[in-house]
Amino acid sequence: MSILKIILIGILCLAPEKDGWVRINGDNYISFSFPSRGERFKKEVNNMRSWIFQTKNITCVFGAVCTQLTKEKGVLDEYTINQLYISMKKESVSMPTAKLTGEKRIPDVDMDIREISYTIMKDEEEMTYFKRFIFRDNCMYQLTIGGKTEDLEELESQRDKFFNSVKFDQNTRK
Repeated sequence: MSILKIILIGILCLAPEKDGWVRINGDNYISFSFPSRGERFKKEVNNMRSWIFQTKNITCVFGAVCTQLTKEKGVLDEYTINQLYISMKKESVSMPTAKLTGEKRIPDVDMDIREISYTIMKDEEEMTYFKRFIFRDNCMYQLTIGGKTEDLEELESQRDKFFNSVKFDQNTRK
């Protein structure tokens, strides 16, 4: 029995260290990684249900919102996606100190992905936020990460890890 314990301890010591991030299974077939389990709660506005996930670590705050836009399964048209994106972008930078610093579209075959970056002043410190909007089937997903602009290098590293962790259950495609 003690030999088995020694072997297991040896395997654990030689195994690569995990980064500590946790896979979160969200609603509407999305999953992503957070640096910790975080909080999850439901919100309903105008008969649209959203699941909100949020957490933080030493340098960053993280958020994910999964919203089912229609009850019927289907793909949103380009006009509707554009209108939703414009509205959500405007809402994101609605604070008086907010400044849009970047905007791009991420090419993807299965979904429409757009990303913005912006800064705001909070408690006399400049904060930078990255927000990714994903439109897939009848759902909209918003992924946000933010932190102090002075920690931009770490913030960008965490952003890449967070945004690149997003996966969808491929069995849900029509």
